[in-house]
Amino acid sequence: MRTLHLNPYEGVDWEIVERHAAQLHAHTDFPPTAGHSGTDPPARVIDDYAEAGYSVLALTGHEYATDGTTWPWTDWERDPAALGMVAIQAAELGGSEEGLDRDLLSYFSDLADTSGMSVEDALAAIGERHGLAVFPHPGRYDDPAEWYVEHFRTHPHLLGVEVVNAADRYPTDRDVWDALQGLLGNERPVWGFANDDYHGRDADYSFDRSRNVLYLEELHESAVRDALVDGRFVYQHVTEGEPPVLAGIEHDPDRGELALDARGWDEIQWASDGEVVARGPRLAYREVAGLGEYVRARLVATDGSETGTQPFLLA
Repeated sequence: MRTLHLNPYEGVDWEIVERHAAQLHAHTDFPPTAGHSGTDPPARVIDDYAEAGYSVLALTGHEYATDGTTWPWTDWERDPAALGMVAIQAAELGGSEEGLDRDLLSYFSDLADTSGMSVEDALAAIGERHGLAVFPHPGRYDDPAEWYVEHFRTHPHLLGVEVVNAADRYPTDRDVWDALQGLLGNERPVWGFANDDYHGRDADYSFDRSRNVLYLEELHESAVRDALVDGRFVYQHVTEGEPPVLAGIEHDPDRGELALDARGWDEIQWASDGEVVARGPRLAYREVAGLGEYVRARLVATDGSETGTQPFLLA
């Protein structure tokens, strides 16, 4: 008999929980560089996301364009507490001549120089700093999903992969996610993130088009970190209007059923092992043929905007 092995939303009190928008991949012009940095100063990026209603923001300066993390915000006369925000010290590692051969997002860490390091070395260094890590835009690379598996098995602080980057520049991001979770099965979850990868209004990148919505009872750094680690969030990608809103999830273990309370959707898809296995707000996971060791829900609006859950692991 199939059972729900891991429900990332278990324990969420949907009656009192607060929804906080988090942008976890945004670039600024600090320091000014002729390279591939952002075009807006840190203060403007912070202000723009605050005005757009974001509660959580990570400024992820490119390793090859900065000598350190864009931190603290007070260097640009911005106080996160006064703005009602949580600031995350972060960087996008990789791309320097002597560093990583691919990108890696580092959070809650001061690591900004991976000279002479492999990806494995960088992940270990982030862990030693009690940081968290995410692989951005996996669809950009030719690496098969198998390339990621041992990294996820070795490093519990490696949380997941971007499944939407900017205005969905790499649609195969989600294919990599499904393939990777399929390889890991119910061994451990791989969380999916959606981020703007913001570089400035005059650059060919999005603003407030791809975000994560965290479910928090209180807004502070440790609560944000816990939600990211435990998968208590959804990803959202916006095309024109607002994406669907997930208002609640109920699990009936006796019936083997997951039920979504949501609005603003045109279709709800349940995916497992890269295939749509069911449609609609309810999933009777003991009755679905071809269901692997995980399933995730994707809520799609008429205009193509989407909200996606994290994977539920099945045994």
